[in-house]
Amino acid sequence: MKTFRSTNKDIPRVGRGTPGGEWLRRYWLAVGTEAELHDVPHAVRVLGEDLVLFRDGQGRLGFIGQSCSHRGSSLEYGDIEERGIRCPYHGWLYDVAGNCLEQPSEPLETAFCAKVKHPAYPVRSLGGLIFAYLGPDPANPPPLPNYSPLVDHGGQRLVESTRHFAYNWFNFYENSADPCHVWILHSRSAYGEQTWGGSFFSAKSPPAYEPVETPYGMKMVMSKPGRVEGTEFVDEMSLGLPSILQVGDTEFVHARVEPEVLEKVGSNYEHFMFLTPNDDDHFMLFTVDYYTGPDPDIFDRLGKMRKRENPKGDVKPYDKRPLMPFRGNIRQEDIVTQGTQRLLGERDERLGTSDRGIIMLRRMIRDAIDAVAAGKEPKALRLKENAEGLVKLDSFVGVRPRCQGS
Repeated sequence: MKTFRSTNKDIPRVGRGTPGGEWLRRYWLAVGTEAELHDVPHAVRVLGEDLVLFRDGQGRLGFIGQSCSHRGSSLEYGDIEERGIRCPYHGWLYDVAGNCLEQPSEPLETAFCAKVKHPAYPVRSLGGLIFAYLGPDPANPPPLPNYSPLVDHGGQRLVESTRHFAYNWFNFYENSADPCHVWILHSRSAYGEQTWGGSFFSAKSPPAYEPVETPYGMKMVMSKPGRVEGTEFVDEMSLGLPSILQVGDTEFVHARVEPEVLEKVGSNYEHFMFLTPNDDDHFMLFTVDYYTGPDPDIFDRLGKMRKRENPKGDVKPYDKRPLMPFRGNIRQEDIVTQGTQRLLGERDERLGTSDRGIIMLRRMIRDAIDAVAAGKEPKALRLKENAEGLVKLDSFVGVRPRCQGS
């Protein structure tokens, strides 16, 4: 039998039965936040599958198929009860495990209810996020990693509102393996306006960078010579499989902490982004910040600074481009450039030496997809915890002896 070998075209496709979709289903994926889950069902599409997230009257989380097993009506409009969720059409009641508990119009003496098993997936809450496992063995899912910002360890946590995007998830994800865009695309926004690290992201004198493979995925290590001989300024950005990003420089780029703090202390900030594809053309972004520094108002200050990052430039009256203006706001700049790309494998590309991080990431994911196709566990499915019981993604930002850890 010929061994399956994935291609780049397999990476962005997420539906059931696709190589990329089957790979993603091996991991726990963020599907909601505690703050945004109320006393009504919440419809969520994940990996092309329409589901509803809810908490029953006993406080148990449920994540089950959106269409009722009886006649297909949407459980998004169901009634949450003590034991589960009831379809508004004919009153079938399902518990969080997908068991059908009641069928009001069926004879009580029949066993029809026991024959119905509604689609349902394991779901857990951690640090304000809600995760689901859509894999092949729901009774024995892999452990949900104790990602550092989701576990209390002496700091402050901020769970941002969920953001929704109308383009492919991988366009966003692989962007973090491409540091060159930072000092070009973002030169007029927060990255271009910082002063720390000898104007670290200056387009005229950009940092050196290299991709480094790690147990959790990979990281981009950017560096510049430090002010003291034998030292270097370093900024690391990590990509954790299957779809997690960690940025450590938010404290300095957006909150504008004094540059001197970087040289003396380094970053106290974790900025985790959990990407979950809805389908091939949409994804959700769950962002969690965790700060262990001395400023009790860091999140308020960060919020105020972000509001000042408005797109700059007047739009000419004849300029009908729908996303104008976009320069001057990092998030809008990303949407314009990533959202106008076609899916990987469907666009023409010419990769150069500057794309070595992109090349490493795609190869790593293809290997993980191939592992799943061969019946093996993919990379980073089980991650080791540190002495504090935390799963950390590297994000050193500060000054250190040259070449240490790179």
